[in-house]
Amino acid sequence: MRLTQFEVAHADEALGEAPVPNFHHYLMQMRVEGMSWSAEIDGLVVASAGLVPLWSGVAEAWMISGDEIDRHAIKIARTLRTKLEDIMWQRSIHRAQANIHCQFGRALRLAEWLGFENEGLMRRFGVEGDDYFRYAKVIDGD
Repeated sequence: MRLTQFEVAHADEALGEAPVPNFHHYLMQMRVEGMSWSAEIDGLVVASAGLVPLWSGVAEAWMISGDEIDRHAIKIARTLRTKLEDIMWQRSIHRAQANIHCQFGRALRLAEWLGFENEGLMRRFGVEGDDYFRYAKVIDGD
């Protein structure tokens, strides 16, 4: 597996067609130098993820993957955990938060495995009015 800086074209490669209107606009905001990356296996982008700073010490976590992730889920998850923890430490991020569709069981389990905790339901949060959960990984200063 090879990690590279995330580029908008990587999402197109992993997902195919854009899932929502203005998706590329959102993707451009998610490309943060040194804080977003893509995982390539056999020359194919399998997943992309990263953190977008919101303000000092706080960032929004995100991940995009296509069907190919099924064959590499464990390797991607372990890499994601390492990268997430490294970036949080290097950039002094004490809170990373993510919005996850309430019916996306795999993503919910991954977030919990990564150390995120469910902070509650965000009703009608999604583009199409779907419910999402807010998850956060908080590093206490103690």
